[in-house]
Amino acid sequence: MSKWAVHNKWVCKMGIPEEVAKYMQPAIDSKGPSDKIIVMPADFAKHCQEPKIPLAGHKDCGLMDFGNLHDRGKLSGTVVHKMVQQEDLKFLVLKGNDHVRAYYLHFILDYLDHPTIREYMNQGSTVSDCIAMYVRNKAVVVEGTGGCLTAVVDFLKARSTELEEDYHKK
Repeated sequence: MSKWAVHNKWVCKMGIPEEVAKYMQPAIDSKGPSDKIIVMPADFAKHCQEPKIPLAGHKDCGLMDFGNLHDRGKLSGTVVHKMVQQEDLKFLVLKGNDHVRAYYLHFILDYLDHPTIREYMNQGSTVSDCIAMYVRNKAVVVEGTGGCLTAVVDFLKARSTELEEDYHKK
């Protein structure tokens, strides 16, 4: 996972307010509402606990029913991570575009910091190539979030040289 200092640097560069970054980082990096080390914001914890995902033959599930939510994009199974991120994005749309952009930014930065992606870069893939892979294979979009994803992707691709310095040389 990228260090929060790197996340803070890029959130700042993107012009996302500091209070949004302070909200989103523990929301994404916490294991869940009971995590005592990385404490989720209260309203985000409530969002994770509310039953909202219907499963055939079962009662509705909350996001916590899927286990450890740390780095929610890494949850096992593509369907599970997409469901969790869809619910997160529906919640964050109501908080505003800065929260949605911070959410996407966090996951793209974590993706670029993954050892497999760093190896791709060591073998000649560009940061822009890797961001495109994220969009193609990992990005989740719900109504009202596509423009935020595009804004984050365009912003990062335009600064790919600096991103490469942050991630390629590790």
